[in-house]
Amino acid sequence: MSIKKILVPLDGSENAERIGGWVAGLAVPLEAEVVLVTIVDPDKIQLPDSTAEHGHPIPGRPGQYDRPGIESTGALSGATGIVGGATTTPGHGGGVEHAPGFGTQILDSVMAQAKGYVEREADRMDAAGVKASAEAIMGDPAEQIVDYAEKIDADMIAMSTHRGSGLARGILGSVTDRVIRSSSVPVMAVHPENLSAFGGSLGQPETIVVPLDGSDRSASVAGLATDIALATGAEIVFFRVVQYPYYGVTAVDAAYFDTGYAVSQQRVEADEYLRSFADEAEKKGVSAKSVVVTGSPAGRLLEEAQSLSRPLIIMSTRGESGIRRWVLGSVTDKVVRSSGLPVLVVPSAREE
Repeated sequence: MSIKKILVPLDGSENAERIGGWVAGLAVPLEAEVVLVTIVDPDKIQLPDSTAEHGHPIPGRPGQYDRPGIESTGALSGATGIVGGATTTPGHGGGVEHAPGFGTQILDSVMAQAKGYVEREADRMDAAGVKASAEAIMGDPAEQIVDYAEKIDADMIAMSTHRGSGLARGILGSVTDRVIRSSSVPVMAVHPENLSAFGGSLGQPETIVVPLDGSDRSASVAGLATDIALATGAEIVFFRVVQYPYYGVTAVDAAYFDTGYAVSQQRVEADEYLRSFADEAEKKGVSAKSVVVTGSPAGRLLEEAQSLSRPLIIMSTRGESGIRRWVLGSVTDKVVRSSGLPVLVVPSAREE
């Protein structure tokens, strides 16, 4: 598959807005259209309390859009809510109206503001040389993002994650997490430290890392990786981890068979396997190589990727259906949550 339409959900946060610049660097060489969307969650819209007295606005806390440089949401007098995850607050001087249909008017106003917000972001992308459009939708954020991606035939969803340090290192934003686990189209998770403002080409990778484990599922991403490499001029590194075999387990740990013969044979076979993919990519004009290492699959993959120049990791999920779709492959899950690098997660064919 090729990437010709990228859906970018925005929630009013700085990280979400900055991903537009990151995606622009990827969309330009791919000649891809970008669709920006923000979701208004009606369950997070607090309508006026019927006990409020005329002339006394409903209290609210400072919102995302009330920070300096962002258009004020004070026009929504008497209501607090969430616009794509960003808090809207009532005006500080107006009273609460109780005319019939006032709640509907508030929702309409929030939707209008949300649409104006993403349209301004789309204008910024247009100025960066990317064809962009904008839409505002009402509903559950994760569900609407997944449904809208299918509706517009998006080839990829690009989202920023929210990650701190220490214990928070492995925690994705809840919406991003749900989208990755339930989307039928590839989802790229980009961590805040990899985001830039509009302009530049940070989203254009110089190295694409493709981990392969011998399964058809993992191999299914090779074609997409080659297409992106052709467009961006990136080198592909086909990667495989050989794990030490063990012959038994003690009460404390595994007892490893450590003669080295079995590992050496696996490395030879793994290199031959990877070279077949590298040779195929090179036939199409892409610089490619194979790398075989030993150790923990997730840990060694991250070590290799972090040593490369502007890497993009492309890997697959299990592609299982129903409730089992919420379980990613263990290696994929660890890499997405802990790498700090952009990871493109590609769902394999689902098993119904």
